[in-house]
Amino acid sequence: MSTILQTSDPLVFAHRGASGSCFENTMSAFKEALRQGADGIELDVQLTKDGVPIILHDPDLYRVAGIGKPISSFYFSELKNVKVGRKFLRSFAGHQIPTLREVVSFCEMNGLALNIELKETVSERPEYLRDILDIALLLDNIHLSSFDPEILELAKKLEPSIETALLVKKKTTDWENLLDYSYADGFHFHKRLFKEPFISQLSASGKLLRMYGVTGKEIFVQEPPPFIHGWITDFPGRFKNEKKDIG
Repeated sequence: MSTILQTSDPLVFAHRGASGSCFENTMSAFKEALRQGADGIELDVQLTKDGVPIILHDPDLYRVAGIGKPISSFYFSELKNVKVGRKFLRSFAGHQIPTLREVVSFCEMNGLALNIELKETVSERPEYLRDILDIALLLDNIHLSSFDPEILELAKKLEPSIETALLVKKKTTDWENLLDYSYADGFHFHKRLFKEPFISQLSASGKLLRMYGVTGKEIFVQEPPPFIHGWITDFPGRFKNEKKDIG
């Protein structure tokens, strides 16, 4: 029988930084997450044409910069002149794309945990995973997450000590055999799966569980289930306020 990991005080990870207040995956969003009291940052890593790990959710620049080209077609030097954001909102416009090394340094200086989600371009070029691991391991409180089981399995082979978390889906996850995901130390799941039979299966797995898609206004945030290890949210400040109210 597996042992259920319990925590009375789930860590709060700012989803793409404090993306409810600032434009996602930018240094402004990460600094705001720190200001709001987040315990850690969740971000997305893509690879440039020359293999530099950068912070960007999408595999192209269309949504964030209006450029309909894949990120893998840009050299890192070219991206220095690209600004991301929302054109008509001044506080959300005109941001540079950070590198993973830059954000790891920021987290190290400020004592923040880091959740690195490995995205499509990493899965497509796994030969660069070792470089990503070397940067990530400059931090003590670090874990990798991905929807791609193969890239997580490779990460475990390259660096058995690093914590990994599989992002689970309702239709593609083998819910009856969660222990077979031996390469995953944890599971990350959307709050839509906070219902039966999924929640019982997740909690019985004994793995680290973090829930994403939460806003801080959910009833269960006030009294977290004992098996929840972390929240992943656009609004980290709301969770920190809830903690103060409860205590």
